[in-house]
Amino acid sequence: MNPRRRLDILTPVVRLRERRVEVARLEAVAARDALAAAEDALAARERAIAAHDAALARLDAWFAEGLSGSAAMVETALARREMVADARARDVALRDQDRLAVQQAREDLDTALRVLVRAQGRFEAMSGQRDHARWALLAQRDERQQQELEDLPARRAAR
Repeated sequence: MNPRRRLDILTPVVRLRERRVEVARLEAVAARDALAAAEDALAARERAIAAHDAALARLDAWFAEGLSGSAAMVETALARREMVADARARDVALRDQDRLAVQQAREDLDTALRVLVRAQGRFEAMSGQRDHARWALLAQRDERQQQELEDLPARRAAR
């Protein structure tokens, strides 16, 4: 295949590979953002559980000091403790879901990065072939121009 034809074939292929690299790069960025969001959600859930633990510790300390106050106050404190314990139990269950979401986001990011690396490699390979075809075309032109320059004195002498 002559260099011009090869270059004509490779140029659109290289553009396609370049677009695929850009799509893979955008997907990797989205996956990285999703991982950051999942990790932030998990960290927020951990902070909420710690806040529940602190509230439970305060209530338990109040109960341990002795039940001073009215019966309504004790009932309110017990109801508050039950509410905090229920909220903590819900957050602990949701924390497991958040951990799974983080794990899935990490796997998605790993997959996206592998796709990006593969797309980048394919782009570079095709780009290298295109560059080689360009160089061959330029070499062919240079050779033709050199031949014309060498033939010029012979043509002038023939006139």
